[in-house]
Amino acid sequence: MIKSKGFDIIISSDNEYEELCAEIYFDGEFVAIISQEQGNENPIIEISPQKNTSPWTFDFFEFLEIFKKAQTEI
Repeated sequence: MIKSKGFDIIISSDNEYEELCAEIYFDGEFVAIISQEQGNENPIIEISPQKNTSPWTFDFFEFLEIFKKAQTEI
């Protein structure tokens, strides 16, 4: 598990995907999953809504950094 500024990244082998995935959580709540189902050069991200239905709000560069860290781990 990778931790950074409230984010956790968990590398997993989900049953829905053939390749490894990176699950991204913020303060323990699921935010997104990054998969490589279309190859390493074409990562796919699925963003989940917040449980309370309000939009997620993050610093753009911190969020981008988390995605880059997650993508390099899978």
